[in-house]
Amino acid sequence: MEVPQSTLPPPPKKHQGLKFGHPQQQQQEMPDAGSMNSDINALSRRLRLLEEGFTNLRRFFQVTEENMIAKNKHFSAEIKTMSSDIIETRKEIQETRDKLMLVIRELQTVARKEEVKVLEKYINLWNPIKFVTQNEVDQIISEILEKRNQAKKEG
Repeated sequence: MEVPQSTLPPPPKKHQGLKFGHPQQQQQEMPDAGSMNSDINALSRRLRLLEEGFTNLRRFFQVTEENMIAKNKHFSAEIKTMSSDIIETRKEIQETRDKLMLVIRELQTVARKEEVKVLEKYINLWNPIKFVTQNEVDQIISEILEKRNQAKKEG
């Protein structure tokens, strides 16, 4: 914080010091008490202004430091949250990779298109729709035998 020059009192006048010699000359060259008082008052005011400036600077730096500490805590918390999110995302990616590898292994055991085509040709050749089950054959034989027995009894 800079104080404008117009508010500062003028710098103190330099004194020549005491000269030895004629007493009348010494009294004329000695500064008067009023001038000294005004110089001391001016220095005192300047000192107070400087002290006030330093106090303001101290307050400013203290507030800045407190803000930096608060921001640091906030950023640390955000970094921890992001870290845990990254760890969770890595776990999910690993689980997805594992599942994908399982799917790939399963797909390797599945029949290929060419193999299915070969099976389709055999099925069409054999035409299993016209096949009969053992139960159906047993039932047909039973019906035929029954018809024969009825025909023998009638005839």
